[in-house]
Amino acid sequence: MPERFFIGGAVDASTGVAIDGALAHHIARSLRMRPGDSIVAVDARGREHGVRLRTVAPTLVAGEVTWSREITGEPRLRVTVIQALPRERIADCIDLLVEVGATEIRPVHTERVVSRLAEDRIAQRLRRWQAVATESAQLSGRGIIPVVHAPTSLAGGLAALPADARLIACSFDGAPSLASLDVDSSRPLALCIGPEGGFGEGDLEALREAGAELVHLGARVLRTRYAGAIATALLLGRAGDLDEPLAAEPTT
Repeated sequence: MPERFFIGGAVDASTGVAIDGALAHHIARSLRMRPGDSIVAVDARGREHGVRLRTVAPTLVAGEVTWSREITGEPRLRVTVIQALPRERIADCIDLLVEVGATEIRPVHTERVVSRLAEDRIAQRLRRWQAVATESAQLSGRGIIPVVHAPTSLAGGLAALPADARLIACSFDGAPSLASLDVDSSRPLALCIGPEGGFGEGDLEALREAGAELVHLGARVLRTRYAGAIATALLLGRAGDLDEPLAAEPTT
């Protein structure tokens, strides 16, 4: 499959695509692409375009559009993951959530969260997390770049959800199994994942007050940085969003 990149603005098929800045440098220097190579450019209007490169330089990459279509790679079910901050390797957590199909990621502090970022480091970390999300979305064939929000309290994460979102929280003693749920792909869904050790009593009370359905993920304990991706995949499977394969490139 051709390399995939998100570009700003809209693409006019009659004039082609021009890419500059850091992305052009990455294509020319890191990927060492050449004229005649093909890429997929995803624009800001929700369309993706096949592009045959004619100019490849560190300051400018340009090419002609060979095909266009509405974005692919996006599930119908919109899953917002409210993720308790893991002790380590949150970048791995974000990477997996984006690859599997999460729409939005909201890191939160819960009662048993050990990792707490200093205020003066949040902006830098957030830029890094969003860069991870962008790279993961490109590599996995997504049609959008999921937004990663700044860490907040569990109450803050819950308050930011749409009023019509279905709220599901994974708990060791929740019932029923997440894998057995009926899922309506037309209704947005919020998935809450606790930290190592699970949600505290105060967390569970807040979740119940918010109308959360408590479910379990089976008879084995999962690391929190992986649990969200596994749970999201189960939900997408129940919604029918894993029924179709990766979209093939149109023939030209």
